[in-house]
Amino acid sequence: MKQTYKDKQAKALTADWLKDIGLDVPYFNQTHIKLLQAKTLATTLLEQNANLLSSTQTAKLEKFLKQMKHKNTRDKLKPTHAYPILNIGTKINRQLFKQYKKLP
Repeated sequence: MKQTYKDKQAKALTADWLKDIGLDVPYFNQTHIKLLQAKTLATTLLEQNANLLSSTQTAKLEKFLKQMKHKNTRDKLKPTHAYPILNIGTKINRQLFKQYKKLP
């Protein structure tokens, strides 16, 4: 099946969007969804909410991203490894919501 220009353009846009949210196209289909969610969340937290993170939380997020970057360690990760990252995200979301409620 021949790809049209629109198909190629759509694939390129999708790849750019995935890269923007912290995911890589080559292993997108081979990684468990919980690990992908955690990687996206870790990337977002470190980029946008680093001021709300403690040093231990920052270290956990960076360690997780480092593990996700390499194929051998990524393949060894189970979905349960994502839960501490998702818990950090929940904690930061609560803090953000409390700040939002205090706004006039």
